[in-house]
Amino acid sequence: MLNVCDKFAEEFDMRFNGSKSVAMRVGSRYNENCAALQLAGNDIVYVSELKYLGIHVSAAKLVQFSVEHLRLKFYRMFNCIYSKSKAAHSEVVIIELMKSYCLPSMLYAVEATLLSAANIRVFESCINRSLYKIFGLCDSSSLDYVRECFKLDGIKQLTERKHCAFIERLLDTHGLTKLLLMYAQNSISRFLGVCMCF
Repeated sequence: MLNVCDKFAEEFDMRFNGSKSVAMRVGSRYNENCAALQLAGNDIVYVSELKYLGIHVSAAKLVQFSVEHLRLKFYRMFNCIYSKSKAAHSEVVIIELMKSYCLPSMLYAVEATLLSAANIRVFESCINRSLYKIFGLCDSSSLDYVRECFKLDGIKQLTERKHCAFIERLLDTHGLTKLLLMYAQNSISRFLGVCMCF
């Protein structure tokens, strides 16, 4: 298949860069050695993690998404914001900046992925540690109170909201919402018509 693609590219005066291409295996035999693949005369390197459109995918039995880079990005942004604004002694400003900049960068593309429980725990830990640092909290009940006061929902709720918004945009873009509503209304009216017959 790769040879066919390579031949097609040559016919249309294009070239694949085999040295920049990588392969990753997902499945029950993801860590087994296998024959090298070749593209444009170069062997394709097998990797355990790859980045595609900003999402890091890890080799495993099932598709797994790595969030370590997002955790690091969150802490880098938060520490920058915190160091510049702690002199102002305004916790509200720091939290609003965290909600505006750090959370969106950490939750990049979660609507297109399924986060594991471990990934959700990593994200929750990021938020909790930042709140501990801002307010000097020492117990979880205080943390829950602060999160409630500043409307910092849990990661699970945030990701569910993003999933719903993504699906709504997808349906609205293709006009499927109206079609589904019409189908639902027709099904209900048919169901009521059947019920009236009895």
